[in-house]
Amino acid sequence: MEFTGFNPQGLDLLIENRMMNSPVFYEEHKPQIKTLVLEPFHALCQSMSEKMLLIDPLFVTTPSRMVSRVRRDTRYTKDKTLYRANLWLYFRRPRAQFEEVPFFYFELGPEYWRYGCWGGFGRGEMALARDMIIHEDKLFLDAYTAVQQIPDMQLRGEFYKRLKCLDAKEIYRAWSERKQLGVDFEETQNFAPVFDGSFVPQMLEHFQHLTPFYRFLWAIKERAQAGQGGQR
Repeated sequence: MEFTGFNPQGLDLLIENRMMNSPVFYEEHKPQIKTLVLEPFHALCQSMSEKMLLIDPLFVTTPSRMVSRVRRDTRYTKDKTLYRANLWLYFRRPRAQFEEVPFFYFELGPEYWRYGCWGGFGRGEMALARDMIIHEDKLFLDAYTAVQQIPDMQLRGEFYKRLKCLDAKEIYRAWSERKQLGVDFEETQNFAPVFDGSFVPQMLEHFQHLTPFYRFLWAIKERAQAGQGGQR
């Protein structure tokens, strides 16, 4: 299946479906949602897989396991809206239920489209990251350099309210004082690239350039799992 971009009508349909918030409406329009939204997402997964597997040959590449559902899980949230107007895909390794692993993603919503790489969620991972930052571990320095070289993407992650890592160099504080680490590109004005599909080459180039960042995220996870980490 060739990816040729997302259909604007598909995005409009997701918005309408969320506003209607009706199982009846959803079932009536399910075939159009599949054709206009889900199939392009699956095609995008397939078109990206060859190059993404060069980053990590362990990535799951079955589209049905990579793309988010239109129907929301409302069991554990105050927002009981049944459907979402934004969808996303993940490139990540197989994982246990509820386990967080480093991932690359692309997301499309009515007000934005974005992509990036995230990790550092598990117990002890950010404590290990801070230790690697303080000691200027090569894996961290490679990740830091890679992110610095992509001005279109921004380092993300919630900050601690108080300084957590006083021993880190000032230039590394944007890394050491976060509860998790992510790097994102986000666009809120120009949707033409997602509608004609022209965003894909740049996204793949950015992802390939972020390989050292992804390896750093996996290093802190693996070391935490091996018992080398402390508290968050």
